Formats: sequence, C-alpha cells, structure tokens
Amino acid sequence: MDLITHLRTKQKEIDGLKSMMAECPEDKDMLDMVTEELRQAIDEEKRLQSLLLRSLLPKDDADERDSILEVRAGTGGEEASLFAMDIFKMYERYSYKKGWKFEVVEITESDLRGYKEASAAISGSGVYGKLKFEKGIHRVQRVPVTEKSGRVHTSAVSVAILPQADEVDVQLRNEELRIDTYRSGGSGGQHANTTNSAVRITHIPTGMTVAIQDERSQHMVL
Repeated sequence: MDLITHLRTKQKEIDGLKSMMAECPEDKDMLDMVTEELRQAIDEEKRLQSLLLRSLLPKDDADERDSILEVRAGTGGEEASLFAMDIFKMYERYSYKKGWKFEVVEITESDLRGYKEASAAISGSGVYGKLKFEKGIHRVQRVPVTEKSGRVHTSAVSVAILPQADEVDVQLRNEELRIDTYRSGGSGGQHANTTNSAVRITHIPTGMTVAIQDERSQHMVL
C-alpha cells in the first residue's frame, strides 16, 4: 500500500507541475525550473511503477538461480524452425544485454538452417526470476521466406525455462555409465555429419541421459 500511496502522490505532483507550466507560458526562468522538476518527477513515477509491478509478481525460491533455456519448433514446418532460431537468438542478445553468460548446449538445425530445437545454459544475477514467465507457446504471423505467393502463415514454438539445480556431490562409477558416439545433426562445419562428433552418456541405473553435439571432436566434447 505504501508504494501505491507514493505513486498517487507523485502523480498529483506531476499534474500540479503541468498546471504551473500552463499558467506561466511566458516566464522562461519559471518554465525551465518547472520543466526540470517535471522531468525528475516523471522519472520517479516510472521507478515507482516498476517497483509496484515487481511487487505484484509471485515470488519463487528459485528466482536467483541460473536457468536452462529450451526452444523447440512447433507447427509451421520450416518457417517454425526459422522462428525458433529468431527466438533463441533473441534470448541470446537479451542475455548479453543483461550481462549474463549464455552458453549454447545443443542446436539441431533444419534444412534451411533454422532450429528444430536448441538449448542453452544462462547464468547471472536473477536469471530465472526474470525469464520464468517466458515459458509457453509463442506464435508469429508473417510471410515466410519459403512462401512464393506472399501469403501469411502462422507458426509456433515452445519455450521452456528451467531453474538450474543447486550443486550436489554425486559419485558416478564408470561401470554405471554407457557412452555412445554418433554423427552430429546440427552445425559444426563440413565434418559435422561425416565424423562421430556427438556424444551421449547414459546413467544405466536411472536411465538418465545427457548429450552434446556442438563440438566437432569427441575429445572436445568429453
């Protein structure tokens, strides 16, 4: 309630300053002084509005954690994969703007070099709290580059934002792991599909699997 009271008070102050400007249009010194006060009052109003909005959002214990981003192309064929690429790169640029670390985990490309699916690890201050509401289905209506007749198509992608778990001490025995190599399906240069450059590790007791294919060498992956 204090934020609401402060915001309303500041809005009344802004209205009063605007009235003063209207009453003395020819007094340059007064106008300059009131204009500066009005600028400061508007900046404070924006700050209070931002604080109020943040106070209304539900809090989560994981808000300060790093996150895993997953983007998958949905309906829309090749256009959906191009949209997925746009979305993934948008989050990458946003992460750099926020000063976060953005590490690509895996990218599977389509025939037109869009992204069938892509994932990344994002680390920094308050990552999950700022991105958690991005998860869900995102749609776009536009004329795709694959469309010859100029018709508008609707495409969709799914976005998942997962908080990274706290570090735990886990003991893994070699006999519990199965390591498979296979040919990378995404980008990686001319050798991506001619060498077994992707690695998949399976924890046999639990069936849990991890895979990576964004390096061209098994040794670099491992």
